[in-house]
Amino acid sequence: MTASKMDYLIEVLNNRTYNPISYDILVKEKVEELYRLLDNIKPLSDDEYKILYFSIPKGNMEEYDNYEEFNRFNKEYPDEIYWYKMITSRYKNYYTISINSKNILYADMNKEDSFENYQLQELLDFLIIKVKECVVMLENGTYNEYIKNNYSYKNRFGVIKRSKYWKLYPKIKEDLLNRITEKEINYFIENAKGEINNRIKNMTSSKYFECVSNSYKNLGYDTNNLTDKELYLKYSDGRDDGLSKIDENSSNEFNEWYNDNEKFGGHPWEIIRGHSFSRVNLQVCNDEKGYYLSLDGSKLLRKIEIVKIFNILNKNNIPIKINNVEKIKNALKGVDYLGIVPNEIIPIQCGGYFNKYNPTEFIHIDDPKIYKYIKWEPLENIELK
Repeated sequence: MTASKMDYLIEVLNNRTYNPISYDILVKEKVEELYRLLDNIKPLSDDEYKILYFSIPKGNMEEYDNYEEFNRFNKEYPDEIYWYKMITSRYKNYYTISINSKNILYADMNKEDSFENYQLQELLDFLIIKVKECVVMLENGTYNEYIKNNYSYKNRFGVIKRSKYWKLYPKIKEDLLNRITEKEINYFIENAKGEINNRIKNMTSSKYFECVSNSYKNLGYDTNNLTDKELYLKYSDGRDDGLSKIDENSSNEFNEWYNDNEKFGGHPWEIIRGHSFSRVNLQVCNDEKGYYLSLDGSKLLRKIEIVKIFNILNKNNIPIKINNVEKIKNALKGVDYLGIVPNEIIPIQCGGYFNKYNPTEFIHIDDPKIYKYIKWEPLENIELK
């Protein structure tokens, strides 16, 4: 099997459903044969969780119909071999297989046979061969050392200090400074805190809309002579839970709205739209001392926006604190770590892959010249039972 055929099968079989499938008897027989081989290997955790690494040569010209096809393949697959990480688990009658973070099987082995899949049969036949090879190497005591020395760095997880990354790729820092000045960064580092002392005694929606409007202006948004409230309605999430409907100048109405436990489903504080990892919330909070504003400092993808919002509001004496403020400061100073993930993984919310350094921003790196600067996550030590 060539790497391109392997990738094709993985992509076709990539199962994005969360419900187990009942396969036909031929698939089940091959799954059971594969798992009998895997039974020789010690699980890494509960649910018979096991990992194996294996490689596949990219193939040669004899496997292609013509030179043009092989030439195209050479461009798409420049390396001589390609590596794959297979993860399997089993709980009662539920069996799963994933390869390079793509789910290819989620089977309920007890359900009535129904679903035929010849491509899955072909892949399972190949996996059975590869697992046999891995078991032989484990029996010979050569497997783990071989994987450690040969497993592709393109498929590994690691971290690199942001300052080192900037030094290796100075344009990355230049692009950062094109969006924000050193002066703004220094002001933020000196003044941003996780706690605040002053409070807003009489909060109104008008005061909130003014804070939001000033934030947009400092971010360079097109204000087009709109009022503070109109800017909020234009750029925020839109699900305001009725905030835009109350009397803008009434602190009593704001208090009633704020303390109304019947509100549901809204995002009144989402002033910059996005996903859970990219949206920016300028949240109104209160305690026994009064009201204040809060920003989430874990959104490193929005660090520029967070800095600019904080700076303008702090200069206007608005009490504003930033949760996880040190994460933003460390990123701006370049003293934190970037998490490096394989290309097949989207570099967002990948913290669960790392055991050290706790990176919260993730990147792809394809340049072998800088591999020596990366602290690589150790590979699992695979053992026979």
